[in-house]
Amino acid sequence: MTATTLKSRSGLVPNTENTIAQKSSIALARHIQKGEDLKIRVVGDQEEEVIVLPAAIVTLLLGMLRMQANGLSVALTPLHSELTTSQAADIINVSRPYLIKLLEAGEIPYFKVGSHRRIRREDVMTYKQNQRRERTAILDELTAEAQRLGLYD
Repeated sequence: MTATTLKSRSGLVPNTENTIAQKSSIALARHIQKGEDLKIRVVGDQEEEVIVLPAAIVTLLLGMLRMQANGLSVALTPLHSELTTSQAADIINVSRPYLIKLLEAGEIPYFKVGSHRRIRREDVMTYKQNQRRERTAILDELTAEAQRLGLYD
């Protein structure tokens, strides 16, 4: 399955979409109870229906609305998907050649489909989380050292 960019079918200008997303996220947030499913009444042109959204989907929807309200694009990809080297490089915000060096150095597991490298999304996300942890630890050490030297209070 490939990534899908969510776009409005309504033809509204982005600022109007952002405003609608902001109002919707505020309204949705008022009704969310952490970890609980949410019943929503969907009103169409000639009918209405009550649907139940799983708690995880409600959280995802709220996050997407908040991103849209801030003018950010939203893309969905399955968590267990296989990524191309370009997709993986985009996720960890590095160049494709740098990503290939990481793959060949064994930093991120990969496999080949024909002559093309494929990376499991889970492995890319694990690498990204590990990098974030390492950066945080280094920053904590630098902060502690600066405080010890009296450069920062």
